[in-house]
Amino acid sequence: MQFTLRQEAILRELRRHGSVRTRELAEQLGVTPMTIRRDITALAEQGAITRTHGGAALPRPRPPAALPEPDPAHHHNRLLTLGMVIPKATYYFRQVIHGAYAAAEPLGARIVLGVSDYDLDEDHTQAERLIEAGVDGLLLTPSHTFSRAGRALDWIGRLPVPVVVVERRPHPVMELDHLDFVATDHARGTAQALRHLVAQGHRRIALLTTASATSEGIRQGFDAVTGLFGLSPDMPRITDHRAGCVDGVERFLDAVVERGATAAVAHPDEETALLVQRAHSRGLFVPDDLAVVGYDDELAGLAPIPLTSVEPPRHALGRTAVTRLVRRLREQSSAVPQEVLLTPRLHIRTSTDRTTTG
Repeated sequence: MQFTLRQEAILRELRRHGSVRTRELAEQLGVTPMTIRRDITALAEQGAITRTHGGAALPRPRPPAALPEPDPAHHHNRLLTLGMVIPKATYYFRQVIHGAYAAAEPLGARIVLGVSDYDLDEDHTQAERLIEAGVDGLLLTPSHTFSRAGRALDWIGRLPVPVVVVERRPHPVMELDHLDFVATDHARGTAQALRHLVAQGHRRIALLTTASATSEGIRQGFDAVTGLFGLSPDMPRITDHRAGCVDGVERFLDAVVERGATAAVAHPDEETALLVQRAHSRGLFVPDDLAVVGYDDELAGLAPIPLTSVEPPRHALGRTAVTRLVRRLREQSSAVPQEVLLTPRLHIRTSTDRTTTG
């Protein structure tokens, strides 16, 4: 089960207003009313919405009397509804969603999606709306990490349904020990990248990342293994790079040349590709003069020089999170809270190894 971009837009409007009109949606999205009616029909068939005369509405919340399950056999066999809140419907999270959908149906569950658009307040709003609509549990990816958002995410620990936090790590000072966490071990993925570069003979390795949840793990991994791998500690490190800023990449390359770095780790793919492009424009050849490892592996294999890159296990994140949440719902109090870390995969290509063909 998956939604198109237009269907996701319809769901967002429903969560904001409770109900929508076909003609108003058609005007807003720039399509015909017939197209909207087809989308509404498809969403209703998946159980995500309820059709109404002239439009659609969210499914009615389950009456309180229906919540207790006196028959254990019925509890274990009934269809579960899982709410899923993500910050943005990017490629990264679409893959997580696909993995979640793939796991849900065989486990007797369906998923209802909410998108917060990287807004901490909207995280809370989307979670509350899904709970009001009657979901049994939540798969929740806050807009920011717990270390960055801090007490602004305390409400997660007070939600009245079981929660699995996806692609975020817990913070020691927050009382969230009763929750499950499923995340990528980005520090370990970074260690894979550095281990590969060290095997290629590099010790002077620079770092370029944008400010993001993924970059936080990359920085932690980089710091953790610098001493263990004997890396030079005075190499350029830009960890708050503004995405798409050519001047920022040029300043980074200035520092790379000045300090004699022979390799770099960069995140995300777009910035890695830009780094390679700007390096070539000043006569630095990849990988001869500068070996480059990217992080995300969304577009890395399609670059003019195929990029060695670390790929987070996006599908597996969704599958594992759904499996964990369904288990918690089935077992209830007997399920022990867990933090599950999934290992990324390093794809070696031409940007670090001339013998590869991509």
